[in-house]
Amino acid sequence: MFLQAIKVKDNRLEPIQLKQSPKVLRQYSPEGQSKIGIFNSTLFHGKKSVENRKQNTEARPLSSFQRITKQAFYKNVFTTQYIFFCENGNNGNLVRRILQGRGWFGEQQTSYNVNFIWRQSNKGFNYSTLTSKSVCINHLEHHHEISNKNRLHANLKTFCQKTNKKMDDFVPVTFIINLDSTTLQNDLKKFVDYFNEIKKDKQQKNIWLLKPPDLNRGRGIQLFSDLKILVNQITEFCKTRNLNNQTKTTSKTAKTLIITSPEVNENTGQTQIEFTINQTSNQDRILVLQKYLENPLLYNGRKFDFRVWVLIDHTNKYYFFKEGYLRLASELFDINNLKSLFIHLTNNAIQKNHPHYCKFELGNQLSLQDLQQYLTSQKNSKVTSVGIVQKMKELIHQTIFCAGSKLRDNRKDFQFEIFGYDFMVDNNGNIWLIEINTNPCIEESSPLLQKLIPRMLNDAFRLTIDKFFSPFKTSQENFLNNLYEYSIPGYSDKDNLWDYMGQI
Repeated sequence: MFLQAIKVKDNRLEPIQLKQSPKVLRQYSPEGQSKIGIFNSTLFHGKKSVENRKQNTEARPLSSFQRITKQAFYKNVFTTQYIFFCENGNNGNLVRRILQGRGWFGEQQTSYNVNFIWRQSNKGFNYSTLTSKSVCINHLEHHHEISNKNRLHANLKTFCQKTNKKMDDFVPVTFIINLDSTTLQNDLKKFVDYFNEIKKDKQQKNIWLLKPPDLNRGRGIQLFSDLKILVNQITEFCKTRNLNNQTKTTSKTAKTLIITSPEVNENTGQTQIEFTINQTSNQDRILVLQKYLENPLLYNGRKFDFRVWVLIDHTNKYYFFKEGYLRLASELFDINNLKSLFIHLTNNAIQKNHPHYCKFELGNQLSLQDLQQYLTSQKNSKVTSVGIVQKMKELIHQTIFCAGSKLRDNRKDFQFEIFGYDFMVDNNGNIWLIEINTNPCIEESSPLLQKLIPRMLNDAFRLTIDKFFSPFKTSQENFLNNLYEYSIPGYSDKDNLWDYMGQI
């Protein structure tokens, strides 16, 4: 075992090489290594563990070693061997803090000539630079094959056709509309025909979601149950995309589209909705029209969904993080009220703007075990947290398989990706895949996420960058002395909570 201490000499910190000592194995409960979703967030109070630690240390005076700051300790034990760059945004400071806990890493303010790059996206990144173990990035080159909504739909559709599976059994009915396609009129007609058929079913409200294919955190999502509203939403979508991309259109490219509505008109026998779209060569104007889940399982009368994390590492192995969480709405569920997005969209980026945010739960978030306790109290035998996780993992396998050859088509080995998967469950216990996000939100917006997210990131780094950016030749058990900072009740500090699922 490699040991090293610090002494203070002439106001400077100097390392002292110690002799090797036998390693004393700590004893851990085997249950914490096998169970999934065992963390009960309602039993955790944000500062409790910190206060207990303070009480323990106040009972005795600090030694000269303990008075040395952690940053000073790591800088003296380890020589800076690698440089990282962390882009601002999406709680980049947390990523910095975790990387700074690795004393062999130093930070640089630009991404030029560094070893590890943490970015919000890989747009503009040149993957041909990944020529050796000198540089790594936190995005797969082709992650859009599953993180882009229309690409995921296309890949799942092809996969289901080959395997005789029905995609409608686990993904809400979805239509991809390319506003600049030559088949736009026909694509819209297919949607309108299906919309009209659903409208005949008096048991359904015929509610749909309009989504941009490449945005997350609820951005750009709108609800509609009327074709006239859809036309207005498409018009606004075009204006926004044209403004963002500075796209110029002319009247020569204008296309007039006619949508027939099922309502009967006394004069014509049917109502025609007519609107004009200026088509361009820009292929970014794609819409996803997805059927809204009208019978969701509710938690105390409010809608919720699940966020879980999936890691694909630099060797094309993929993992499931054992602890996911629920994201809850701030208002009671009301299928007849489509004006308030706070009822229907549970993303934290939206809910945090509601005046009742955190009224029921801190951060409007709960753990999987919290859900199980609620289901037990409601005597709901159709749904269990264990069953939900098992079905999630089955669907994750399918999303990886459907685009496996494309995800694996990486020119270099020094890239990985953490995905945020969103699922929902209906009141019959069916699990639905909603979407997959690149650059998932890592804001520590509740005591629950203050525990889960740092552990998730640190354990992901242990499986990736620590494998080829390790100090000297020591093992992780020797150089990661600060694992206690990422403790989660029910698990050993040294457990890695990424559950191996397979290899692409």
